[in-house]
Amino acid sequence: MSENNPMVTISDKLSTISDRERVLLVFTAIVVIGVVFWFVFRSVSASLEVKEKSIKDYREALAYITENQATYEMNRKHKEEIRTKLLSADTKIVSKLSSMASNLGFDVTVTPKDAHKMQDDSGAEEQEIEVTFKGVDYKKFVEYIVQIQQLDMPIYMRHLNINRTSNNTSADTKLTVSITLMSYRLKEPNAT
Repeated sequence: MSENNPMVTISDKLSTISDRERVLLVFTAIVVIGVVFWFVFRSVSASLEVKEKSIKDYREALAYITENQATYEMNRKHKEEIRTKLLSADTKIVSKLSSMASNLGFDVTVTPKDAHKMQDDSGAEEQEIEVTFKGVDYKKFVEYIVQIQQLDMPIYMRHLNINRTSNNTSADTKLTVSITLMSYRLKEPNAT
């Protein structure tokens, strides 16, 4: 019966080996167990380091978002305001330029050129507008330019050509002026 029990067999075999072999066997077992524990410890340690770095990255991202949330909101609102202006900018500019001149007491010729798409993928169109008037008083001309700059529309002055039509240097000097303005508008994606 004792031969069938494996513990008895191992214990019998251990009793037959020398003390030196026993020490060597125990030392080998300790080294094997130590190496196994070392691999397990390194694996767990590496896994914890990866998780700690991930948590640190998430915390830094959350801190960045918290610090820059107000700026992001302000930029988003500003972008939406510009988009709204660009969507509504259309032929209103031509009529607005004409009505501003007639309110100041002179006539202008406002000639819009064909709009062409911008080179980027924004969907914006750029339109050149030629404004020409003759025999206008320079004070009214300056007032007209100021009104153009105060418009709440996406319009920018690209070129200005002024010729004096009278030789007198008094306050009633008349001008012939040609202005090239650039206007921008945003078309909806499904608009043609």
